Amino acid sequence: MKELLHKYGQTIINVLLVVCLGKYVLERGGPALRQAWFEHRFDFVELAFFLHNVVMLSFILIRRQHQAIDANLFHQAIALVAFFSGIAFVQVTPPGQALLRLSQVITIIAILLGTASLINLGRSFGILVSIRKVKTNGLYSVIRHPMYATDILWRVGIVLKNPCLVNFVTFLLSGACYVYRAILEERYLSRWPEYREYMQKVRYRFLPGIL
Repeated sequence: MKELLHKYGQTIINVLLVVCLGKYVLERGGPALRQAWFEHRFDFVELAFFLHNVVMLSFILIRRQHQAIDANLFHQAIALVAFFSGIAFVQVTPPGQALLRLSQVITIIAILLGTASLINLGRSFGILVSIRKVKTNGLYSVIRHPMYATDILWRVGIVLKNPCLVNFVTFLLSGACYVYRAILEERYLSRWPEYREYMQKVRYRFLPGIL
């Protein structure tokens, strides 16, 4: 049994993640897309969100085995809170058209850049703090954490679309978790010389020339 878990454990986890996250994606994106279809309107935001998640689920299913994983449970808890924080936002009465349009533009930009980051990572995509293969191409040649940066930007769009105190506090906590996760991840990955070399080449975490 131990040998089977050691050999197929990652595959089992990947399948379970795809099933659980896939259920959420279908429940979240399916009704919205159907409603848009029946109302004879094309919702670019919902379609982009759905396709982004399809790409993410695909990479989870085929991702490579990690070389090593951070054994610190607190670090992994931060990573999980950051990743799943999107489900904590609540829907409220839509704001005015100007704010809604701004939200849609920001969300579309975040989704497109986030999908590009996913494609850059490919089979190295992971949710927990671990190392698979250091990626240095595409957006990762500009900043070290483009996926986290786009996730934070995505949440800006959510708050603009659903402005309320709960969502603002959720955004602050979510953003803090992403920043802290990036720091923890770099401390862990810097044990490998290739990542230390990468950090020397790419100086900024989230914003080129700024942060």
